[in-house]
Amino acid sequence: MLLLRAPASLRFEALAPFGPPLLVVASDEETVTLWEVAQERAWVARATADANRRWLGLALGSEDLVALLAGYALPPRDPLSGAMLPADDIGPSVVFTTADGRQRIWLDQQTGDARQVEWTGGSQPARAVFVESGVRLTTLDQKLDVSVTYRNPQRNTGFDADLLTLTVPQSVRILDFR
Repeated sequence: MLLLRAPASLRFEALAPFGPPLLVVASDEETVTLWEVAQERAWVARATADANRRWLGLALGSEDLVALLAGYALPPRDPLSGAMLPADDIGPSVVFTTADGRQRIWLDQQTGDARQVEWTGGSQPARAVFVESGVRLTTLDQKLDVSVTYRNPQRNTGFDADLLTLTVPQSVRILDFR
């Protein structure tokens, strides 16, 4: 199960075939919590790109991660420059130069929606490819390759924000890195 709320809130539960969740991850603008249910341990950290690198393997801020999982590509916050590029095999694109490298976003010619985003030249080059049923996120060194496929995606449902909160039971050993 995956719940997303812009700009930076998410809740992910990896469910066992016949039982409770095995893993629960919840994040908002300030905190990310990763709870391994069976091992009765949890980690709490600041919701930063570095914290996401530790649990996801990719240094994305919470807003970027939520946007990607929702099928969107956010441009960088502080680009040094930007330019439109002519269409290639994927389509037209816009490229941004940042202090940490380059971000390129390919666009669908009909809708203007992002088809793919790629980060190069920085500490963790990666690519996200958006497909109708989800997103595939890959680091260019192939150390991370994650495909997220949605079975019944719903947008703008107005679900209760309390569903995003995670309260770890007192019996769980919590390592707090905030």
